[in-house]
Amino acid sequence: MKQETTHADSVQLAYAGILGKATTLGIALIVAGYAIYIFQLIPLSVPIEQVAGHWHLRAAEFHQQLDAPLGWSCFAAPGYGDTLSYITLIYLGSVTMLCLFVAGIAFFREKNGIYTAISFVQLLVLIFAAAGIVSGGH
Repeated sequence: MKQETTHADSVQLAYAGILGKATTLGIALIVAGYAIYIFQLIPLSVPIEQVAGHWHLRAAEFHQQLDAPLGWSCFAAPGYGDTLSYITLIYLGSVTMLCLFVAGIAFFREKNGIYTAISFVQLLVLIFAAAGIVSGGH
């Protein structure tokens, strides 16, 4: 049986290259952030005991009673173990946006206007959704 070979184009290689490096870094950051949180290497904004005692609450009530960082406010207090751990998760979720940006640049270099526009429109939608400007299903 003859083995088929496939060839990736420059956009696929650029996307995959960034995806591989950024996700590897993201996993390392998550492990480090989790270790910092669990071993309390830096102070927590909300002690673990208080978190466990308030799990039965709705998210809004939880944040109100514990004065826990909410949404993007975690970037205002990165010196706490729990918020630092949360920021690492945000980074990993943002990798897709970084990959779309790189793909858009690669499409632009290839003078592929339609795919350049699609990449950047997707990127804008993700940015607007992350910022809370657009949302769906609510």
